[in-house]
Amino acid sequence: MTDIRNGMPAELLSGARWRKGSRSGAYGNCVEVTPVAGDHTAIRDSKSPSGPALVLPGSALTSLTRAVRAGTVHAPKAEDLLRVLVLRGFEFLHPRDANGDLTAVVGVRAHHDVIDVVRLHAEDDAIASRLPADTLDVLNPSQVLWQRTGWATTVLRQLVDLADERTPGMPARKEASVSPLRGCWVPTTPGRARWLPATA
Repeated sequence: MTDIRNGMPAELLSGARWRKGSRSGAYGNCVEVTPVAGDHTAIRDSKSPSGPALVLPGSALTSLTRAVRAGTVHAPKAEDLLRVLVLRGFEFLHPRDANGDLTAVVGVRAHHDVIDVVRLHAEDDAIASRLPADTLDVLNPSQVLWQRTGWATTVLRQLVDLADERTPGMPARKEASVSPLRGCWVPTTPGRARWLPATA
């Protein structure tokens, strides 16, 4: 018999009787659950039936369900995280295609000799990057210091949690060497802008 553990391939759960959640969408974005040995419940993504299963003790799942129904579990929404970024000084652009349709929401903030950029293309297609201060094209950078991609809420949370004064994987700087970045964004074409560093 296979040991049942969190993260194991869902297809290895012998005797599983998967059922879809009653609120599952029509586009295959469903969550499926099954009881497993030892009063545990396994959860999987229906789009990836052989992918990893989240295995929870029955008591944990019951507590989570009660908390969600009572409204005491509050996951931040993308809008909430975007407000945090605005309060931190992000400026947002809304590039459009030739037909005038919105192609993305792009937020940019220059600070501590770096430039942070977030691009939201869809709910499940977001990119956050930290770039060197001398980057000429923030939408097509040649060097990236830090980057995350994925669901908007996940990527935005990671950007909010990223320390301003330190980039993961980079050596820490002495505070005295940090100087404010000076310059401004200059529009180049409709929906695009370029950072122009100050020369004096």
